[in-house]
Amino acid sequence: MSKRLWILSAFFLFRTGLSGQTVETLSGKIEGTRNGTVYQFLGIPFAKPPIGSLRWKAPVGPDPWTTILSASQYAPVCPQKRFEQGDTTYVLEGNEDCLYLNIWTPKTGPGNRAVMVFIHGGGNQQGGASQLSGGTYLYSGKNLAERGDVVVVTIQYRLGPLGFLVHPGLEAENSGKISGNYAVLDQILALTWIKNNISGFGGDPSKVMIFGESAGGVNVGNLIVSPLAAGLFHRACVQSAAPVISSYPDARNKGIDFVNRFVPAGTDVQKIATLRSLVADSLLRYMTSPLSGGVTQMNWQPVLDQVVFTDFPARKIQSGNYNKVPLMVGSNAEEMSLSAPQVVSPAMVNALINNTVPAALQSTAHQLYPSGSTAAEARTSYVAILTDAQFTSPVRRTAQCVSQNQMEPVWRYFFTHKHTIPQLASYGSYHGMELFYEFNNWENATLGQPFFFKPADDSVQQVMLKYWVNFAKTGNPNGSGLPVWPQYSSAKDCFMNIKATPDGSYCGLRTARSDLWDAAAGFTNCTTSVETEDVEKNGKWAVFPNPSSGIFYLKLPAVLNRYQVTVYNSSGQTCLQVENVKQIDLTSQKDGLYLVDVTGEDIIFRGKVVKMGTKP
Repeated sequence: MSKRLWILSAFFLFRTGLSGQTVETLSGKIEGTRNGTVYQFLGIPFAKPPIGSLRWKAPVGPDPWTTILSASQYAPVCPQKRFEQGDTTYVLEGNEDCLYLNIWTPKTGPGNRAVMVFIHGGGNQQGGASQLSGGTYLYSGKNLAERGDVVVVTIQYRLGPLGFLVHPGLEAENSGKISGNYAVLDQILALTWIKNNISGFGGDPSKVMIFGESAGGVNVGNLIVSPLAAGLFHRACVQSAAPVISSYPDARNKGIDFVNRFVPAGTDVQKIATLRSLVADSLLRYMTSPLSGGVTQMNWQPVLDQVVFTDFPARKIQSGNYNKVPLMVGSNAEEMSLSAPQVVSPAMVNALINNTVPAALQSTAHQLYPSGSTAAEARTSYVAILTDAQFTSPVRRTAQCVSQNQMEPVWRYFFTHKHTIPQLASYGSYHGMELFYEFNNWENATLGQPFFFKPADDSVQQVMLKYWVNFAKTGNPNGSGLPVWPQYSSAKDCFMNIKATPDGSYCGLRTARSDLWDAAAGFTNCTTSVETEDVEKNGKWAVFPNPSSGIFYLKLPAVLNRYQVTVYNSSGQTCLQVENVKQIDLTSQKDGLYLVDVTGEDIIFRGKVVKMGTKP
């Protein structure tokens, strides 16, 4: 072979190695690129640009294209002021044409891979799919898709006033006389696009997991209770968050005040017309940090509009009328350590308690969070207050209520790993830290390489990837070679402690502190609706949740008044016999398979249950 032919051959081999794949979508063909052993498709439009007359309108699908669309670059983030945690300075960035998604897949074409759809955080006012942190793309799905053999999708949605504004001038444009929730409709349209197109990227549209952190976790929780999102996902993971929506009147009043700051005179319709003529950046003028002083500022939220949301999340879950899917939920040990004031005095701790805790509970709060005698001791309590009040306790409420109102399993985690970088180790497991590990991108971060990426960091990223991927595939994070993660029950509050050596033997997470914040918030314990609802619906027998860490419940026909329950182990030995109860407690038994017999006059039911995660 001549030198020239050899060079040409090498060129074409090299070019083939870098080339991507072309996939047909409902809107047209797109071409991605190769990244390692996976294909990535960046900047895929799932909606028309929400600009001009489409600003503050429900999103609509993109116009079709006839030529092959190159999907090789991230799209711009949505307009925002980007603040770092604990910082009041910001960077103004973004473009209103921002409704795009990104896909990483091991193989294109028909496939049955689980699909992991990530919704970014940022207080619903900042962030994006291409967010840089620590010198790396934090949400790049390359390593997660490659190592987990899954399809990873990241989406964007409108932020701040562009995504959530409620105003009478906008109500006049809609037959239902409502406004707001544009960002939620963006997320729903993105999930609809995924359902309709993901099979061409090797994904299974019947095996979609949504997961998100901070405001992204709020959005995931909210999608669980939105009737418009029904059937669009099959597992959900809420990280450092709980579902939250605002009342419509409150949001409307805030929207009126917001618009009046820009256009004080004219009719409501005229005011909106004027705001539509302004460049998007100008609408960000009054935005402040979403994590000011360690206090989460959810200034822009979804609203109860009786269409996208028909009731507040807690009431929807309590009713049992929501999108029931396996749920993973958790938080970090020191969520607010980066954003809390760097210097805290004992007096500041006392003031925080006195300003946030009802008088009757302040004595208990001072005992649980001592102000200390040094700045270091004071800051530890200050961070703990902000962390538990805003994250630990709300996460427990979500886990408890959901687990009591569905048969699908719930899994709780607590992330306690600390960076090995000295300047960050002192902050503990701060807000958003787990994202580096679940996406397996800490190894690529400037701060993580090369000296500070230790075996402990590698262990955490490996186990997190496996747990999250297993959950995406099966609805259960457990798998071969992993420490057993106990299924959640409200009675025991067991969870997985995620660290270099994960430990699922813990039960009762900051119980006294969480009880304090429940009382301060006026929260009353959830009760179960699952038995009544399901029996009325289909009258079937069942034992749930299954598998369980030890507490099972019987679903029995209402006509059965007297009955006997007998539980046998796999050897046929009787290990429990009770009468007329609907709760089976196997917490004292070893993990394994059990047979359950229910006998009542002529009615006999036999079922199998699996206990896992508490006793060897």
